[in-house]
Amino acid sequence: MDSETTRAVQEGDLFVLTGEEMRLLLPWLRETLTGQEKKDENSDLCQLTSRILRLSNRLYGTPSESKETCVCRG
Repeated sequence: MDSETTRAVQEGDLFVLTGEEMRLLLPWLRETLTGQEKKDENSDLCQLTSRILRLSNRLYGTPSESKETCVCRG
């Protein structure tokens, strides 16, 4: 991630997506994030992916997290 993007993200601005946007984005997120090799250093990404999938399941009824969506070894 470039430093300008990182600075913008760290400012703490709220980022809101509509349900329609999440519906379009989630299949890509699931495929991209969960298709990675399981590595210990993916722990933070794995936790974030898990939170996204659980929240999306609760709000939009999309598939929740599972053992297969884990991208770390922990």
